[in-house]
Amino acid sequence: MKEIELKGLKEIIYYDKALNQMPVYIWKNEKVKGVFSALCVHYGSIHQEFKLNGKNKYYKVPSGIAHFIEHLNFYEPDGSTATDFYAKYGSEVNAFTTFDYTCYHLYATNSIKENLNHLLDFVLTPNFNKKMVNKEKNIIIEELTMDQDLPETKFFYSHYNNLFHKYKYNEPITGRKEDVSNTSIEDIELVYDSFYHPKNMFMVVTGNMNPYDIFKLVEENLKKKKLPTYKNPKPKKYREESKIVNSYTELEGNVETAKVKISVKTPISVFKNVNAVELRLMSSLIMNSNFGPTSDLKEYLMEKELMNYMGINRSFIGDYMILTVTIETKYPKEVIKEIKEQFKKLEMTEEDLTRKVNSSIASMVLMYDDIMNVNNTIQEEILTYKTIVDNLKEHLENITLEDINKVIKKIDVKNMAITVLNPKKK
Repeated sequence: MKEIELKGLKEIIYYDKALNQMPVYIWKNEKVKGVFSALCVHYGSIHQEFKLNGKNKYYKVPSGIAHFIEHLNFYEPDGSTATDFYAKYGSEVNAFTTFDYTCYHLYATNSIKENLNHLLDFVLTPNFNKKMVNKEKNIIIEELTMDQDLPETKFFYSHYNNLFHKYKYNEPITGRKEDVSNTSIEDIELVYDSFYHPKNMFMVVTGNMNPYDIFKLVEENLKKKKLPTYKNPKPKKYREESKIVNSYTELEGNVETAKVKISVKTPISVFKNVNAVELRLMSSLIMNSNFGPTSDLKEYLMEKELMNYMGINRSFIGDYMILTVTIETKYPKEVIKEIKEQFKKLEMTEEDLTRKVNSSIASMVLMYDDIMNVNNTIQEEILTYKTIVDNLKEHLENITLEDINKVIKKIDVKNMAITVLNPKKK
């Protein structure tokens, strides 16, 4: 196994490929009792069209199928569920589907071998039939009907509809009712056989265990399985227009106070010669400095009692960087004006940069007290960079105010989408 030393943090991540196929990342922490494991598949809700085996033919499946398979995978051949199995050990098992990937995760404090083996078994052993698929359709439709009726859900996807023309990020992860109804067992099997293969997956294990024992367990488990030939799936890539779809949209929902989302969409390509890791770090520092908990703007809005809540987010979606401010307020017009003005004059001082960098490093160090946070961070780095960033602290320390200002100048603040969720009129 390879030992990846995280420079400046005195932490080691163990890495190897089980059967030269599935990447396995392990981080040991002797201060805790439990083990947190995540088995992840590079298949999410946006992957509705894909090629196989290097051929030009595109296969198309209904929206929401990644989430559908996540549900089905928990059924065991004897009619029980994976949840029933883990209840016997007092362990916690769950799963989630995102736009980009699906993840099955497990927390256990005893019988680690049995727990991990079964995680690999139930995820990598298909057990689908028509009766099961039809039964689960009703469950999923009921779930998504409740979720999509929520004002926060409508708010979220309405905002993404304002941002994206062709990207599938503006479609519900669960799919819509008609998508689920039209999903066939053939669709399920096509996606599972194409994407649920060790070469298209990775595993992250964090906690109190011997890394070599864990890797041996994973490899021995995979050896016992009759793994199909890898089909090398290639999801379709969409060319997204740089301009937003709509600059302003209002909708109504069952909320007490109005909610506002303001996002700026900038092509990543404009940040030439900027390190990919440092671009993500700098965009976070910029958002934190201008809109974060200790920013002048937030203090002003709170002092004037213009808002109840303000949150920030920066995300990299496809070929774009999205900077978002979310506000809860009784005065949307006034707050929108202030946020827009702040975006126009994004800034950072040398003093603020030093403080934010030191704070980020401190948070990074403290994170290694929590095996779940470490696991999630490793997942994020694999999905973003396809590798572990072993010098994140160095990247932070290398950022200069000149670098920050170069990034600020390239942020397209005119390319802004605003979505307002108002309380229903009485």
